[in-house]
Formats: sequence, C-alpha cells, structure tokens
Amino acid sequence: MRGRRKETLIHIRRIQGQIDTLVKYIEQGKDCLDIAMLTTSIAKSFDALRFRTFEGFILNHVLKGKKIPKKRIKTLNSLISLYKK
Repeated sequence: MRGRRKETLIHIRRIQGQIDTLVKYIEQGKDCLDIAMLTTSIAKSFDALRFRTFEGFILNHVLKGKKIPKKRIKTLNSLISLYKK
C-alpha cells in the first residue's frame, strides 16, 4: 500500500506542476491553443487520479484481501474499465 500512496503523491505533484505552468501561461499571455492543450492535459491527469483513487478504494476497503472468484474479478475489472471512460 505504501508504494501506491507514494505513486499517488507523485501524481498529485505532477498535477501541481501542470497547474503552476498553466498560471504562468496565462500570466505571460500565451496562445489560447497552448492553454487549451495544457488544460486538457490537466483534466486527463485528474481523471487518472480519480481512477487511481477509485481502484484503491475497491482494493483496500471493499475487498480487503479477500479471495475473489475469477468470474467476479472479471466483472470487477469491467466495472473499473467503465469507470475509467
């Protein structure tokens, strides 16, 4: 679990860096296309963070190390894939 937490913090810091860059872009009057591309990148990073949080919740709070039949794991993976879209 510690590795997952560390990866999540790294991900959040990456998003912070992207937001800092976005502020600089706006302050510097960068082209709207550059700003739009960066905001799209930030949105995708947030989506990935949202997915990581959802997956962690399922693994750590719902399943809690329980043995799950393969059919249920397949269903769970389908649910996670739907959430990812």
